[in-house]
Amino acid sequence: MEVREVEKDIISNTCPHCGSHHVEYITRVTGFFSKVGSWNKGKIAELRDRRQAIEWNKRSLLGMAASAQAAQPRRVKLFTKKNCPRCPAAKELASKLEARGIRVEYYDVESVEGMAEAGMHGVLATPSIVVVEGDEEVASWRGTVPSEEELLSAAASAS
Repeated sequence: MEVREVEKDIISNTCPHCGSHHVEYITRVTGFFSKVGSWNKGKIAELRDRRQAIEWNKRSLLGMAASAQAAQPRRVKLFTKKNCPRCPAAKELASKLEARGIRVEYYDVESVEGMAEAGMHGVLATPSIVVVEGDEEVASWRGTVPSEEELLSAAASAS
């Protein structure tokens, strides 16, 4: 098939193989990685909105109702980095929570995944601890380590 024929099929939303008009084309927008910490508030909000849309689409495609999100137990997200003087204490606290059966997700803010997740929660300091239920932030501590009692109280699922 020539390029012009493919372009014509894409523009007309016709499948080049079966002729169906029930076609959706998907494109990938490429870019580059950058540290989210240098972004302005608008860019961070845009990233947060994009992430929420992606999560909503995932749930929709899997046939999950939006109400299932509220049924998710609370979990703790811990953001750390190498050479952070307060991070060992935060990791120790997270280990204590895990021993009590509370789910803890660990993010290294110097990794791509960690930077992206940190951007979603507006994390600009380490250690940072964010308690979430579904996609909603319930409590957070940025640049500091809370007491075990404070964190346990926030991480306890709502009755």
